[in-house]
Amino acid sequence: MTTATRLTSRDSHITVRTDRTAIRGLDLIAVERAVNGEPPQGITDAELAYADQILWSRDVSRAEAARRLDLPYDLLRDLRNDGWNPKVITTGRTETQGAAA
Repeated sequence: MTTATRLTSRDSHITVRTDRTAIRGLDLIAVERAVNGEPPQGITDAELAYADQILWSRDVSRAEAARRLDLPYDLLRDLRNDGWNPKVITTGRTETQGAAA
């Protein structure tokens, strides 16, 4: 059960679930922290992809979603274009790490 709250500012709080803390192997507490701009260490790519789906469903701009999730803007574009496949994040991180070496 997701809350249908439209964001009106950067500081609006999004509640992800009120009845569960996990679904399909995703830590919904980590997802909620991420959509509110505090992605915890150890958050999985699948949780980040789900967090972006939530932000997109609430009409959050890609730039704001990138800021909240601490992911590159272009990576979110690719993620959304690929139907929120978490492998896009894994691949994007690998390419970024390879470029830095």
